[in-house]
Amino acid sequence: MRKLTVIAIVLGFLGVAGYAAFAFFWGVPSVEPRPLATDAETIAKGKYLAAVGDCTSCHTADDGATFAGGKLLEAPFGGGIYSANITPSDAGIKDMTSAQFYQIMAYGADSIWDPVYPAMPYTSYHWVTRDDSDAIFAYLMSLDPVDASVPPNTLPFPFNINQSLFGWNLLFAERGVFQPDPGKDDIWNRGAYLVEGLGHCGACHTPRNFLGGAENDLALSGAMVGGLMALDITPVGLTDRGWTQDHLVTYFQTGTSPEGSAFGEMHLAIKNSLALMTNDDQVAVATYLLDGLEPTVVTTNQTDHAALGEADTAYGFDAAAGRALYLSNCSLCHGANGQGIAGTMPPLDGNSSIAQADAVNLVQVISKGLNQDGATQDSAYGPMPAFADWLSVAQMTDLVNYLRLEFAVNSAELQELDAAGIRSILGR
Repeated sequence: MRKLTVIAIVLGFLGVAGYAAFAFFWGVPSVEPRPLATDAETIAKGKYLAAVGDCTSCHTADDGATFAGGKLLEAPFGGGIYSANITPSDAGIKDMTSAQFYQIMAYGADSIWDPVYPAMPYTSYHWVTRDDSDAIFAYLMSLDPVDASVPPNTLPFPFNINQSLFGWNLLFAERGVFQPDPGKDDIWNRGAYLVEGLGHCGACHTPRNFLGGAENDLALSGAMVGGLMALDITPVGLTDRGWTQDHLVTYFQTGTSPEGSAFGEMHLAIKNSLALMTNDDQVAVATYLLDGLEPTVVTTNQTDHAALGEADTAYGFDAAAGRALYLSNCSLCHGANGQGIAGTMPPLDGNSSIAQADAVNLVQVISKGLNQDGATQDSAYGPMPAFADWLSVAQMTDLVNYLRLEFAVNSAELQELDAAGIRSILGR
C-alpha cells in the first residue's frame, strides 16, 4: 500500500507538471492531413505492414472478430487495459483521419486531452514513417466494420487517470522517425526499423522500471511477461545460446529451430507476424539481432547417465531420480536422449529454453503444459500435458535439474535449483 501511495504521488506530480510542459512546450505535434488512399497497392502494403506490426495479436479477443479489439492486457499493478476496436465502425476508427491515426501511432495521442496507454507500443511506433502509417490506416479502413464495443479499462487509481501519461511520456517516450545508420548496410537498417520500430520487439524483451518505462541501457536483454521470460535477444545473448542466422530465419518461419520452439506470446508473434514476413525481412531481422556475431561453441553435457538404482547426489540433487522421472514422463515424446521427433515433438538436447539461467520458462511449461484446454501457453507443437498435479515440488526439482545438467547449452554455467526456487517460480 505504501508503494502504491508513493507511485500515486509521483504520477500525480508527473501528471500536473507533464501536462503543462507537454501542452505548452511539446504538445501533440501537428500532422498534415492527407486523403485516404484507396488503391489496391497501398492497401496491400498496409495489410503486410499490419502483419509486421502484429496488430492481430493484441487487437483480436480470444473469441472475437479480427481487429475488433476487446482483448484484455493485464497490468502488473492490477486491473487491465482492453485493446481498441480498429475496424472502420462507429465503435472503432470510422471517424478517424490518417493524421489522427499517425499521431496515435507516433505520439500516443491525437490531442492533449486523451492519451492512450503505452500498452499500445507508440514508444516503438514513433520510428514508423508517415507513409507506412498511412498504408496501415488505408488497409484498416478497407475492412468490413465490426460494431463491437470494448469494455472499459479496469485500472486502479491513480493509473486510471490517463492524463498522467503526459508526464510519463516526458520521461520515457522518445520521438522522431527512424534514421538509418550510415555505417551499416541496407539489410541491417531494414532489420533495425523492423525490430526497434514496427515489430516493437522491445515491448516484451526489454526490462522496465517500476513506472513501466523501458530500461534502454538493457534493451532486448530479456523481461518477464505474463509469468514467462521473454528471453535475451541481444547479439551476445543469442550467440551464447548457439543461434545462427539460418536458425533464426527458420524459427521466424515455423516457430521451431534446433535451439528451441516458440510458446506463449512468442508463438502468437510468430503465427500472426514473423511467419507472414517476406524472407528478405526475416533475414533483415536476423541480421540486425545478431549484428555480425558468430555463435559461440555450443556444448551439452550428455553425461554418463546415473544408474537408476542409485541415488546420485554429486550435482547437488538426485540425478538418478531426475533421470527416472524423465524416462517415465518425458522420453516417449522427447526421446531417451532428448532428440525429440522431427516435426512433431521438439528436441531437448541443445534447447536454449532449458539453458535459461533462472529456469522460469522450463518450470512453467512443465507445470502448466502446452496446447490444451486450460493451459495458459500455446506452441507450434502438439499438446504437452501439465505436470503440476502429477509431480511434487521435490520431484520437479530433480527433473528440472536433470534436464539442465543433461541437455542445456553450455550448462556448466548453470546452477542447480532447489525446491524453494521451484516454489517461488510456481507461486506456491
